[in-house]
Amino acid sequence: MKHSALLKWSLAILFCILFCCGAAAAEEPMLTFSLESGFYAEEQELTITCNVEDSVIFYTTDGSIPTEDSEVLDYALELTDTTDLPNVLSAIGGTNPEEEYTPAHNVMKAHVIRAMAWLPDDTYTPVYNATYWIGADREELYGDLPIISMMMDYEDLFDYENGIYILGKAYDDYMQNISTPLDVWEYPANYQARGREGERLAAIEYLPFEGEGFSLDMGVRIKGGASRTNNHKSLRLIAREEYGQKALTYPVFENNLRQDGTGLVEKYKSITLRAGGNDTSFAVIRDPLIQNLATGLRFTTQANTPCILFINGEFWGLKTITEEYSDNYLQYNYGVDDKNVVMVKNGELEEGEDEDMLLFEEMFDFIATNDMSDPSNYQQACEMLDVGGLADLTALHLYIFNKDGIFENNNWMMWRARETDASNPVADGKWRFLGYDVDFCAGVYDEGKTHSVDNITEVLLADAQYEGRHTALLVRSLWQNPDFRQELLTALCDVRNIYFDARRFGDHFNAMRNAYEPYMPETFRRFGPAWVSTWDPAGHLDRQLNGLALFFSKRHMNFPWLMQDAFDLSTPVEVTVSVSVPAKGSVVLNGDRLDEFMTRKQGFSGMYFPEYPITLTAEPAEGVTFVGWQAEGCTLADPSAATIEVTLTDEVSLTAVFE
Repeated sequence: MKHSALLKWSLAILFCILFCCGAAAAEEPMLTFSLESGFYAEEQELTITCNVEDSVIFYTTDGSIPTEDSEVLDYALELTDTTDLPNVLSAIGGTNPEEEYTPAHNVMKAHVIRAMAWLPDDTYTPVYNATYWIGADREELYGDLPIISMMMDYEDLFDYENGIYILGKAYDDYMQNISTPLDVWEYPANYQARGREGERLAAIEYLPFEGEGFSLDMGVRIKGGASRTNNHKSLRLIAREEYGQKALTYPVFENNLRQDGTGLVEKYKSITLRAGGNDTSFAVIRDPLIQNLATGLRFTTQANTPCILFINGEFWGLKTITEEYSDNYLQYNYGVDDKNVVMVKNGELEEGEDEDMLLFEEMFDFIATNDMSDPSNYQQACEMLDVGGLADLTALHLYIFNKDGIFENNNWMMWRARETDASNPVADGKWRFLGYDVDFCAGVYDEGKTHSVDNITEVLLADAQYEGRHTALLVRSLWQNPDFRQELLTALCDVRNIYFDARRFGDHFNAMRNAYEPYMPETFRRFGPAWVSTWDPAGHLDRQLNGLALFFSKRHMNFPWLMQDAFDLSTPVEVTVSVSVPAKGSVVLNGDRLDEFMTRKQGFSGMYFPEYPITLTAEPAEGVTFVGWQAEGCTLADPSAATIEVTLTDEVSLTAVFE
């Protein structure tokens, strides 16, 4: 009897727990959409229900947040093909001071439904969002690209006084009383608003081609410098706790490894939807292509992937989702506490406290004003600055002929940990570089025809005047030191030979071209410029992409001879590196792994100069033994040593033998 009573009592308690939990779950108010966001071949009927009786559902179809003044939903919504509906947002001009452009055709559209319920207790559910494309085939239209549907109040983008996408009142006020003549890209305009003043709330739906996406409220800002004047603008999306989540927890970029090598990046504070910057009306892919090719150099690059953007249901072009640098980025990628991060962008404090600028100024002034040929000064500079990273970044900018980078004192960022942390190798107090925005390069405005131009002598070797804390002064001062000269000249060779190897470039270029080219003509028709959209968008894009490929093809052929003339070097020597059995090991050249080259039949081939030796290390696979080097064209001090330094006098062939 005691056991029976105990059993009954336990069951009663369990029943109460389950009943209470069930009641609590049932009481949580929520809306249910009968259709998931996505593409539908036929017209659909959408119902939205609330699990709380006697609630009232309000909804909108224009992207705005529903209120008690919105339409009441007490019937099913008929979702029909929107192809022939007139443009709304796309019909608005006044976004560019140099060209008034709106598309002449009806852009692709979707239904955007936002709904909330007013509950009997006079509270409200959160706002629920969904996007529907009717009578459209997603794969046919956009392939396997992810789609972002952005929903926000019309006024936040296009209100005359406060809309952040247009010229607006700020521009009119300036034009009516021009006190200081400015370049066009400097004109005051609503879209010039920066920081929190220029941030607006948007609901973001991310719809991958396969798998689960995400829905999140985020802040949106206009992103960029001179490119803010373009009709097709870049947008920055920011997660904030006040909007719902302080970070975006979603694998936006496949296989995006943390910079510290400890796994995948799992969080993003912000991301950018790049329109292309200086390359927006041309090949479009310059920045993401070059960032992908440069990944592995001794500075940080940004992960990226293309997507299609819709704003309030209207096609807003092909964008490149790009990682955004911030103190949170450094925490999520390097494990450095965001409160311990100092960042400087183009000479101004980006993250940190005001007094942190003294750390930057101390480093800069020491290097720029002292004799770096003095070994003790150079050693101190190496303790303050990642000089290898600067050498690599300089080499990249020179190779790609970047006309808006460190030698123009623009588009550069440095960071350091304020307080050192012995447990984290990058929290050592050194300033390190972050690479970004390399659109103004590779003959962007001349279809690649400047591939043979010497852009080295003028900015690095000739007499030149640089004012203030100009980043060129860091490079030119360090150039006095023979160790840095070797560092930079070797980096220039490695950038050309390894990272922009002709076959490697071709593989990356073709993959990116295939990902972007089918969807860019429609983007040109949406945003212009008019001379492209009304003429031949596909032909224009084809010429621009071919010009980009031409630049790098010719640059690869010409660059060793350009270096020889600029630096007065000996004739470059061809170096070939291979392994006896590709599956049994690889080779590291000057610190760069040659894994992808070692799988080729011909191995690696590059041009280096006799003035500076090269260093190679043989790395056997697990369970494999390194036997030694087979060398032709040079004599090795110890052919059995895994790491060798080779002084070049003639064509050299080296094979790492594994067994």
